[in-house]
Amino acid sequence: MQIQEAYLHVLDAVSDVKLLSERPMILDVDIEEYAQKHIEGFFEHLDIVKLDHHQVTRFTDLSADFKEITLQMADAFFEVMQKTEEIKPCDLMCLKFEREGRSYIGFLKLNFRTSFAHAVAVEDQLIINKIVRQVTTLPYKSQKVEEAILFDLSGGRVLVKDKMVTVDGGKSKYIAEHVLGVSGFTLTEKRKIDLVAKTAEKVIEKYEDQSMVKVAGVKHLITSHLDERGALDVNTFVKQCFDSAPVQEAYEKALEEKGLALEAIEINENQSKKLKRTQKIKTASGVEIILPFEYVSREENLEINNHPDGTVSIALKNLGALL
Repeated sequence: MQIQEAYLHVLDAVSDVKLLSERPMILDVDIEEYAQKHIEGFFEHLDIVKLDHHQVTRFTDLSADFKEITLQMADAFFEVMQKTEEIKPCDLMCLKFEREGRSYIGFLKLNFRTSFAHAVAVEDQLIINKIVRQVTTLPYKSQKVEEAILFDLSGGRVLVKDKMVTVDGGKSKYIAEHVLGVSGFTLTEKRKIDLVAKTAEKVIEKYEDQSMVKVAGVKHLITSHLDERGALDVNTFVKQCFDSAPVQEAYEKALEEKGLALEAIEINENQSKKLKRTQKIKTASGVEIILPFEYVSREENLEINNHPDGTVSIALKNLGALL
């Protein structure tokens, strides 16, 4: 990764402070590493909205002077921050960089965090060491950036890590709607994957036998597709999950009602590592069993018996050797 230019703007609507930098930052080794770490961390998130650039009605000309773009972006953030107390004060780190052969413009919202430090005071010629509260320190390198925008200049896409807040009396994803001017409902890749799985689970419970086994099989199929291909073609997935045409149609209709189009869901290798891969079985007696989707998806591995007295017995088979 190569950072070509960087600006830092201070935005604190609580204190009515907007300090816009007039010159780019000088990036020493430590600061550049800090910025790179947060950028790489961004690409690992599953809760990112992927937009086509034509969906964005503001910041449509990214060929303009980078400094001017950063100033306009800072103004856009500050404008919406003044309308709600739910958006945290921050430093807006604006970056122009290249990564894996692609050009990007990025805006990382580094929210202020509360920390504590020592302070030395002198009273009556005596030294007193105190602990003081600081509220303007930035996230650690290891912490996740809570909100951010990346414009992929090479691919024409906009990646957004957003937050739901109340603005003008209504709940909205404030970056997409108020900063970028995106209209319409947007779903993160994580939300899309969850909807595919949970909707399938409801359809299975209605139409299929051995629902636990079938649900585990569906979830294993989702992770397998994403692991092997980096994408889940929902249209193909529907046909693999259900043999019956009426059940397929019921599933597709349920997905559409939830705002999910039958299109591919794409994630990268780092995002794939964050996928859920286990199923929890919890009983009234307090016993919890955590099993891999792949194991539960095979009928010969799991046997559940319901007894007349209301109790349940679970038999686990083909477990292999104890480790």
